[in-house]
Amino acid sequence: MIRIPKKIASALYNRLTLRAQRGPIRIGLIGVGGWGASNAVSIMRSRRFTIAGVHDAQNSVAERFARRFKTRCFDTREELLSNPEIQAICITVPNHLHGEMVRACAEAGKAIFIEKPLASSADECGALAQCCEEHGVLLQVGHQMRREPVIRAMKHELESGAYGTPLYAHGVYTLERQQRDDWRKDARLCPGGSMEQLGIHLVDALVYLFGVPRHSSGWARNIPATEDGPDWGSVSMEFDDDVRATVSASFSSPRHLEMTVFCEHGELSTDGTVLRLMQNGIEKRPMRMPETPGSVAQFIAFADSIENGAISETGAAEAQAVMNVIESMGGGFRV
Repeated sequence: MIRIPKKIASALYNRLTLRAQRGPIRIGLIGVGGWGASNAVSIMRSRRFTIAGVHDAQNSVAERFARRFKTRCFDTREELLSNPEIQAICITVPNHLHGEMVRACAEAGKAIFIEKPLASSADECGALAQCCEEHGVLLQVGHQMRREPVIRAMKHELESGAYGTPLYAHGVYTLERQQRDDWRKDARLCPGGSMEQLGIHLVDALVYLFGVPRHSSGWARNIPATEDGPDWGSVSMEFDDDVRATVSASFSSPRHLEMTVFCEHGELSTDGTVLRLMQNGIEKRPMRMPETPGSVAQFIAFADSIENGAISETGAAEAQAVMNVIESMGGGFRV
């Protein structure tokens, strides 16, 4: 039997199955290059939306997407937002553009999905929340890790009581970025650096597991990026019931993702894909997660909120709580 490499199989699957016209909710996309393309794929896989139009700062990128998926390319953001048939917008642009994009969409009366972080400061998160509330529009922030099946399963196992009281959690997320012109390494455009882009996933997952921390503090090395050399950031958190946790992140080390929760009678750990369980010194069979990935689940939840008025699990309040933790890392960054 011939084995097809996973990447090639995925590309073939996408080519044969992805369609822009999949559901009743008409959505417009702002940003369809890079991670925007990934969000577009997840939107199509949710089968709840029809992509009614796209816009990108690089018009050639939007035109290519529109041709591939037989949808409309808008030359300007204003043209897309003024289209009365479009009910919702998915925004995937560099962090420093989030504020103006959210405000423009809110003023146009569109439901908003925006890639995390909502903003690079907790204060701006609060201001954007108020803007959306004043215009009566839904706002959902793309904190997808908490929606990953492995994190959902971890929460279920913790709540079962089988592992006793949670005591301490530890997470590390690293990803090597060597490009000097990457906006994620620009102090003006992404002041929280790797913590704002990577560590934020783990912080939000811990908030999902244990609630908003009562206190947090941390340290930063070369965050925001103001010099050549490695970066590292770390935050420590204190939750109710005396649960403690730390999260560290870096753009200077090869990709690594792990999170472990230590309990009275065992531990639960994950690399984001597999959940490993240790109970009373005995390792149980790893739990693999065949369910809908968090990248798709977040858009299913977004559709539910639009159609049924369900409150978003990852709205502005959750986004602000996470950024409060990131800012406590220190390093003097403010926007």
